[in-house]
Amino acid sequence: MVKLIVSDVDDTLVTEGSINLNPEYFDIIRKLQEKGVIFIGASGRPLEGIRIAFGSIQDEIYYIGDNGTDVAAGECTYTKRLGDKNYKKLSEELLQLNDEFDFMACLPGNTYIDEKSDDFKKVLDSYGFKVSRAKDLSSIKGISKVSLYHEGGVPKDVRMALQKEWDDKMEVAVAGRTWLDFTAKGANKGNALAMIQEHFGITPEETVAFGNADNDITMLRQAKYGYAVAGSSPGLKKEAYEVIGAMEEDAVLKKLKEILAEL
Repeated sequence: MVKLIVSDVDDTLVTEGSINLNPEYFDIIRKLQEKGVIFIGASGRPLEGIRIAFGSIQDEIYYIGDNGTDVAAGECTYTKRLGDKNYKKLSEELLQLNDEFDFMACLPGNTYIDEKSDDFKKVLDSYGFKVSRAKDLSSIKGISKVSLYHEGGVPKDVRMALQKEWDDKMEVAVAGRTWLDFTAKGANKGNALAMIQEHFGITPEETVAFGNADNDITMLRQAKYGYAVAGSSPGLKKEAYEVIGAMEEDAVLKKLKEILAEL
């Protein structure tokens, strides 16, 4: 019997960067919760960016934010930081990339970008979360996640070079079409989900997960029923219990209705 459902947001429930979730989700999620099912929104977005997408039920569900570094699930809460030395070195390196790249530095309750990043600010505004400008990004303390952005997607050579350098110190994962995320070692959606499962006494066999990108792989591994929407990364499809329809067709909503009908 399903007791917990967790879903990625961008390009799984809504178009990347959108906050316009089909309101029918709200009704189905409420009905699932009436049956005793826990629902979690999980994303590379900060918590407030996930919350706003869930509109009228945002205070009724749980969250995994910033790619697993920030958990808010009732009494089960958690924040994992990068470490100031690692963050400073990484941020200084990213600041040396050419003008086609931007990055945001996240900590619970705030997201920082370079004070000159006007176009990048417009991109982030579509996600609906709080953004502050910083004169010196590398000097900020307590950062939990860094997201490198490139409009056309972070090029493979840049991604591979950064992964080679940082993979032994941090989790480095492709997040959606345009992002490369850096979090503390062990901080990912899968480990965050495992913590919530343990807290509530729920097993992977009682868990359903939905995703689309490589940063969802650890999350799907923590659920017996892991679904990849059409258009997901090849790596995620390999991990999936099943590949379902497209986000544009509300494939997750259809699957949620099927689950509800079986409860």
